[in-house]
Amino acid sequence: MKFTVFWLLPALVAAQSSTATLSPWQTGEVTPDGTCGKGTGFVCSPTWGACCSKDGICGRSSKYCGEGCQRSAGNCNAAAPPPETPPGPGSVSPDGSCGGTNKFICGGSPFGDCCSEQGWCGTSTAHCGNKCLPDFGTCGPPSNISFDGQCGANGKTCLDSGYGDCCSGSGWCGKEADHCGAGCQNGFGTCTGGDSGNVSTDGSCGKNGKTCKDSAFGDCCSEQGYCGKTDEFCAAGCQSKFGACDDETDVSTDGFCGKNGKVCKGSKYGDCCSAEGYCGKDGHCGAGCQPKFGTCAAETNISTDGFCGKNGKVCKGSTYGDCCSAQGYCGKETGHCDAGCQSAFGTCNSAAGNISTDGQCGKNGKTCKGSTFGDCCSPQGWCGKEKNHCGTGCQSGFGTCDASASNVSTDGSCGKNGKICKGSQWGDCCSKNGYCGKGDGYCRDGCQTAYGLCTGISTDAECGSRNGKTCVGSGLGNCCSANGFCGSTSTHCGQGCQKGSSSACLTKNIPTLDGSCGSKVGLTCAGGPFNGQCCSVAGYCGTSTHCGSGW
Repeated sequence: MKFTVFWLLPALVAAQSSTATLSPWQTGEVTPDGTCGKGTGFVCSPTWGACCSKDGICGRSSKYCGEGCQRSAGNCNAAAPPPETPPGPGSVSPDGSCGGTNKFICGGSPFGDCCSEQGWCGTSTAHCGNKCLPDFGTCGPPSNISFDGQCGANGKTCLDSGYGDCCSGSGWCGKEADHCGAGCQNGFGTCTGGDSGNVSTDGSCGKNGKTCKDSAFGDCCSEQGYCGKTDEFCAAGCQSKFGACDDETDVSTDGFCGKNGKVCKGSKYGDCCSAEGYCGKDGHCGAGCQPKFGTCAAETNISTDGFCGKNGKVCKGSTYGDCCSAQGYCGKETGHCDAGCQSAFGTCNSAAGNISTDGQCGKNGKTCKGSTFGDCCSPQGWCGKEKNHCGTGCQSGFGTCDASASNVSTDGSCGKNGKICKGSQWGDCCSKNGYCGKGDGYCRDGCQTAYGLCTGISTDAECGSRNGKTCVGSGLGNCCSANGFCGSTSTHCGQGCQKGSSSACLTKNIPTLDGSCGSKVGLTCAGGPFNGQCCSVAGYCGTSTHCGSGW
């Protein structure tokens, strides 16, 4: 049985961005039994040794890495250690691997002095930057340069990243045409395409001159000026000058039209789309008919029985009054001409004339407040009362919105600017660098709990071995005790403090919790439950004989 190589850093990045230059042996199938090269199809790994000998056996010495070494199945540049001293933990890497189970170090190796998170020696930012393993090599200071090949939305730049200097529209570093051309994000690297700067980076398009083609949000620019990839963006009203659009053949097959983007022209139900969103003819083609979704006739349907609106009849010129109320009755009183008055079926007082009668709002100047569809105007310009109308992106100038909606990040930034990530399209977590997202880089260490969710930070004081959560940023103390509780006392930060879930564990003068003390254990009696006692020569806290002569 063959095993695909998943232990290589370049292979991981290549699978996502196709930007790294890989050696043949780094993309093959790892040997299950130590054989390699021609006739087997296997490549070597650090488990067996990274060099494939002329005889097709993996190993580390000059016998495997020297003359006849098969470069297509192993690393023939690996240094051969002295035969009498096999490499072991703490040895300089003989094959470019580091950390992990072999615990090789990179310092002094020909591959580079830095050990990457994936366990490979090198000198690029991916090896020496963020997440470099300091126990197995030297590391540079954290930077804003991408260390995993991702860029753009996470705030990382591709320049000097080692993956390529261009940041593609989908957020990957590279140097190919699909990274540096159309859609390239010039704010996070270099770009060569002439129109890459016109690609939308925040999801808006059209009026601002930005195009959706090759954007991270979708290739279609909706009538309301937002990028996307569903019918709502790509069908009726789609702006072809600013992105791709579906062919105008989106004919209704179920008799519904308008709000769902379907058109009636050519449907079996009729060519007219009524105010209520139904395809038909006659009564569908008069007052309230939606011309963008079908054909409409002249409005000559004056009500003769006092009913208006839903039946397609208008009140203007009727004997009952010129105003059509929200309930569908013609009249001339305040109840007919003010709030809820349907301006498409008669005249309305000036304020009422701005209330939407067809469910559309915002760009057409209509407000949802007082409409029969709901008081909130969605980002796409539709009245309603659900979360997608009243929440993130709700247009407060054309109706009411949830109080928190206006504070949700719309560009991926958070924290310092007061914006929160909960409910944003980028992800619910606000990273320590002030960007919304949903991976461990956003939701764990440094995650800002005041501006979003932080899945890796303790909220109930339990941490470390208890639940895998960190105390850093919890507000409960930055130390995780040996028993798995957050705090800031010597009990939490002293003996047994779990460093992986803490940021303030004591490194010297650590108070003992069990009475052991002295240079052998590195603990003191002072400051803890044994404060004021003496440390005997045998290494235990106590009084009397512990403090006497000779102890």
